[in-house]
Amino acid sequence: MCHPDAANTHPETYPKYQVQLGRVALLRDMINWCIENPLRGKPLADGDPKMRAMEAYIYAQRKGTKLEYGKH
Repeated sequence: MCHPDAANTHPETYPKYQVQLGRVALLRDMINWCIENPLRGKPLADGDPKMRAMEAYIYAQRKGTKLEYGKH
């Protein structure tokens, strides 16, 4: 809802420090943060097929983008 076609997700920058979490986070941590906070939903487990599908979709939408881990 907030990121149509995975816009402005920047998976190529994870893992990185996330101010919202106060720690270094993986992409899945931010997916869950978005589910729990703006959407008021229940987080997905790391091994949940829905989480793997979300990660795969986001990475697929950013295909060809240079990986720049830790970049803000």
